[in-house]
This record gives sequence, C-alpha cells and structure tokens, in this order.
Amino acid sequence: MKSKQLIFTAEGKYEIRTVELPGLKDNQALVKVEACGLCTWERDIFCGREKATFPFVGGHEIAGTIVDTAKEIPRNIKIGDCVAVAKWKRCNQCYECRKGFDNQCSEAVRPVAEGVAWGPAGFSEYLIAEAYEIFPLHNIKELHYGALVEPVACVTRSVKRAGANAGDTAVIVGAGLMGLLFLKVLKFRGVKVIVVQRSRYRRELAKVMGADSVINPLEEEWIEKVRDFTGGRGGDAVFYTAGGSEVLNQCLKATAIGGKILIYAPIHSDVPALEADEIHYRELEVIGSVRHDKESFRHAAQIISDNLIHLGDLNLEFGKFENFGDEIEKARNNREIHRILLQWDSNFP
Repeated sequence: MKSKQLIFTAEGKYEIRTVELPGLKDNQALVKVEACGLCTWERDIFCGREKATFPFVGGHEIAGTIVDTAKEIPRNIKIGDCVAVAKWKRCNQCYECRKGFDNQCSEAVRPVAEGVAWGPAGFSEYLIAEAYEIFPLHNIKELHYGALVEPVACVTRSVKRAGANAGDTAVIVGAGLMGLLFLKVLKFRGVKVIVVQRSRYRRELAKVMGADSVINPLEEEWIEKVRDFTGGRGGDAVFYTAGGSEVLNQCLKATAIGGKILIYAPIHSDVPALEADEIHYRELEVIGSVRHDKESFRHAAQIISDNLIHLGDLNLEFGKFENFGDEIEKARNNREIHRILLQWDSNFP
C-alpha cells in the first residue's frame, strides 16, 4: 500500500513523498486521513522555534475513515467508521503509564535511528493506527470536527487536573483556539468564565461564545477586574494559555486563596521566575498539563461525536497539503483563523 506523506526534511523545508506502508499486524487498522489540523507545534518545529530532529512527519490532530483492518481487531472498529486518531504511544507497562501518566509514556519519546522519519504522521494520505489509538465517532455530523478531538482532549485533561467544577469561577488568559476550547469545556461543566485577551476580535468572540466577562489587559487592571467579579477573592482556577513569564506571575495574583493555576502553554525562550511568596502565603497550587491521556481523549471524542459543545462558531479553514508553504504562511499571519485543516487534493471539497 502506497501513501503520500508530507515530510519536514530540515528547518523551513519539506517534501511530499510517496512511501510504501507495511502490511497490517494484529490490532492495527488502515486509516484514510480526511482532515488534519495544522497545529502550533508543527509550525514551531518547521520554523525552528522548537528544536527537533529531521526528517519529521507531523500531524497529530487527525480525523479519518477506516479503510482496512487486520483480522484480529476489536469489534468496535469496523471498515467505514469515522474516527479520531490519538497518535501517541502508550505501552501501559512503563512507570509513567502505570502511574496514570500515559501522556508521558517513556516509549513514546524513545529516539529513532538517525535519518529515520519520526512523528505522529497525520500529514499522510493513509496511516496505520494501533487499535488503542482509534476512537470511533459514530454520531458525528461533520467529520472534519474529528480533528479537534485531540485539542479538546488536552483541554478536558487540563480542566480535570485543575478541578474546576460547577459554580466555580475560572479565568482564561488568552483566547486563541485553545483558550476558546477551554471556554467551551468549562461552560459545559457549569463554570463561570472570565477571559483576559488583548485582541478586540478575540474578546468579542469569547463573549459571543459564552464568557461571563471579558477583560482587555491593555486598558484595564485585569487582576482588579477579576477580584471585582469574584467578590474580592480571585479565580478558583486560572488557566494560562499565552502571554509570557510576566503574565504568568500576574496569574498568581489573580487566583483565590487555595486556588489553582494551570500552565497549559510553554514559555519557550523566557525563563520564568515564579513569585514563590505568592504561592507560599496564599497556598496556591501551580499545575502543569501537557498533551492528552487515553481517558481525556475518550471523553473528548464522546463530547464531539455527540455534538455536546458547539464548534461551528470557530473560524476553521480548509487547506491543501499540496500548498503547504502557502498554508503555513496563512496560519502564521492571519490570527483570526483558529485552525487550518489540511486535506489532500483528492479529498478537497
């Protein structure tokens, strides 16, 4: 079986190659990729913002259709199924997996041989997926929304780690795609939400999507506004998705005594110096969250499959793998696009 793949060969360079896929083994299925999100992670690797080895085959926000299966396969996976694919190895044997952190599986980060392509491989026409990576979307009306299962899974795991429950007040700093998905998931759970965002366009969109309050930090003392909204207490949970180390320290001050700060986004080149006294005297919990785990992916697949959160108000655009250079420039320069969903020319609507 042959498949086209978009491969990063070096920083800022890519090729589309045709590769030969191996035969299916037990508990594997062949997935036709119908749509794959062009995420910030792949963009950062492409431009060198995040260091990586090459060649690299990106694409981890994957919606597809099962076109073939091995003879030995779980009964819930059938040819013709619409699916989301969680391309992250989970060995279930290492210390991290057995402790409940399968998102940190030590086998998933094992180095590959020099010159061998690595990566989730959603930037492929077809890919082979393990049964445990496949999540059927039986009720989904528009399959391309399946590409958002992965980011929603990252959000559901973060919200669970922060312990945000109905009646709480949460603060989201940043209203890009991930911030808006936090907003949708938190509102679905009955949480009051304040969104802090510089961009007027993003603030207005957050308000339309159900934010209880939106704050412009360039014109308002946003920490005081959060305290005013919460009767002087601060947010029960604060979700940092953008802004840098200075903003991260401001998040500490915007959190209620005993509250939690969830760091979702990396700082990269900044070296954050967290104000330890804020954490100590006000008994705060600072939590990191990265990727999804198998339970959050299952949960997100169910939410999206059953249309329990509205995704139609997100600004999603379709792009062609064959025009990847143009698409990555569009993603870099147009901050009003929440996600470009890549498709192969033969699938393009």
